[in-house]
Amino acid sequence: MKKSILVLILCVFSINLYSQQSNPYTVELARKFSKDLFSSNGVYYMEPVVRIVNATSNSRFYTSAYIPSSVKNPYFKVTINGMAGVVSDDLKYYSPQMPTEEFDLNDVQKFIQYNLATQQITYLDTAGLVNYIFLNMMYDGTKGSRKGLIQVPQKASTALGTGDTHFLLPHESMETLFKNHPLYNLPIVPQSIKDSVMIALNSFPEDFTLYGGNNLDYIVAGIPQVEIGSLFGTELLLRVIPPVNLGETVGDFAFWGIGLKHSISQYFETDYNEKPAEERVLDLAAQIVYQGTHLKNKVGVTQAELTADATMFSFNLNASKSIKNWFDIYTGISYEIINIKSQYAYKLPIEVQWQLGLLEKPSYEPTPGHPGDQSPQTTELSLNSDNLRWTIGIIKQIGSFGIFADYSFSRFDILSAGLQYNF
Repeated sequence: MKKSILVLILCVFSINLYSQQSNPYTVELARKFSKDLFSSNGVYYMEPVVRIVNATSNSRFYTSAYIPSSVKNPYFKVTINGMAGVVSDDLKYYSPQMPTEEFDLNDVQKFIQYNLATQQITYLDTAGLVNYIFLNMMYDGTKGSRKGLIQVPQKASTALGTGDTHFLLPHESMETLFKNHPLYNLPIVPQSIKDSVMIALNSFPEDFTLYGGNNLDYIVAGIPQVEIGSLFGTELLLRVIPPVNLGETVGDFAFWGIGLKHSISQYFETDYNEKPAEERVLDLAAQIVYQGTHLKNKVGVTQAELTADATMFSFNLNASKSIKNWFDIYTGISYEIINIKSQYAYKLPIEVQWQLGLLEKPSYEPTPGHPGDQSPQTTELSLNSDNLRWTIGIIKQIGSFGIFADYSFSRFDILSAGLQYNF
């Protein structure tokens, strides 16, 4: 799971540029298209990781629904939870998206200003115009009147899958799409701009690659927690991993959680506190939990910076029943919501910088005449997901210790087990 979370999509969406010499339009177009490709596929690439974070971080909240309505002295349950889950194939692949934009004449005024009185043309954003034309061509070749000139792959790897995916952009198709673009024959676009676009297109590759993920078949996670009770049949849950640097692979990580669980059975059974466990009909409780994580890291030779903050909310109804003095069975239904906001600050991948001539291969650092990517970009992604889960488990008390195991059924099934100490 660590590897999956730390994969920066920009490093995945590397572009194979074969031209040895590139004009400024080519470099800028590569930068803009790289950002567009990131934005179009980033959510699909990372969404399965959101599901896994949802499933693992919102696991292991309870092993019993029994909460006394009052106690003379507070009690504590200290638990070490371990979780493992199998990654199914539907979490490993998605349908990739080609960045496109349908042509709209009204959009042109963002790039070109035309004075009817003086017939003077002012170019406000030439690089933006080139990128806009390129996106129009992608639309025409994949969805428009010339659909089929550009083929979009049917399947691509998520951060959990494997295998590269290739977007083929034949030069002949690109030339046809450009020459049939609505702006190509308009007088407001001079031949010099057309020539610049054609040079930029000819400098681009015929093969764009989306690299695969880490091919994870399962994930493992561990979370410590403390439960404190009881006040008016209510129990407090606390989880925390203080800010800690987990090394070059993980970076800075922090985790926290707080929850409240309230007994429902106390309202329906008389002498609820005094009854032995095996005589209680059923222990029933409701619980809400709110959690958050923070991750910050620099990844790869370009030192791309990732900052990700997540908040998770869970509401569950859980029940438990003591089977004589042998063991307790517990179960519960949960509804969960997770929100992740990530910010990526990145440069073009090293391979792209080499092939654009921004760096001199095989150097990773700027050299005279090869300054590297001097214009880092920033992209923000918001990922939201919800989940419905059913959990069933068993716990055996041995003195002050409890040994438990359970299984959760949801979009991502989780097997968990652990050790609990009561005092």
